[in-house]
Amino acid sequence: MKQRWILLVLFYLGLMGLGWLISGFVSQAIDMKAAAGQGGNMMWMMMTVCMIYMFASAIPFVPGAEIGLALIAVFGARVALLVYVCMICALSLSYLLGRLVPAAWLSRAFNSLRFHKAAALVEEMRTAAPGVLEAQLRAQVKNRVLLALLGYRYIALAVALNVPGNTVVGGGGGLALLAGMSRLFSPLWFILTLLIAVAPIPLTVFMMGYQP
Repeated sequence: MKQRWILLVLFYLGLMGLGWLISGFVSQAIDMKAAAGQGGNMMWMMMTVCMIYMFASAIPFVPGAEIGLALIAVFGARVALLVYVCMICALSLSYLLGRLVPAAWLSRAFNSLRFHKAAALVEEMRTAAPGVLEAQLRAQVKNRVLLALLGYRYIALAVALNVPGNTVVGGGGGLALLAGMSRLFSPLWFILTLLIAVAPIPLTVFMMGYQP
């Protein structure tokens, strides 16, 4: 039991370290592209960096919000809407990948770690409709806070995406991946939640016309 938890902690720390390492490389790429961009090349530079940013933000434990702020700080309002669209695409990609993860893989992973209750729940999730699955979870969960989070999960997701330091729980990419894997978030409402949750900073910067 002790060895299992040690391995989980080491795995978790490894994921966090990898996420920050990727973030460092992307931030360095932003600085290099910004320094190299001149005249007509600037738009191409912004597009290239935003594409890197989009794919990096889809990876769990990568601090995508911080990278987006760095992009806006470097390029200003002219890149704000592009940053917004890229983040929506990145989190939607993570969500889609989560939906595509076979439940059998998760079940085997939990069983290998001896989390048999979690494995059994995943097996139920494989065939249960979202409404049935939510009812089953409500029947099993006794904690009021967890029940409230389940009932207001879209609001909870929007808040979590905007909490500074959410990298410790997987960052935006990790949260979106878990949302997809849980099968509790419908695609339509997930996208609508993203459109609202990601909007405040990029749209504010764009409307104010901030220039570095």
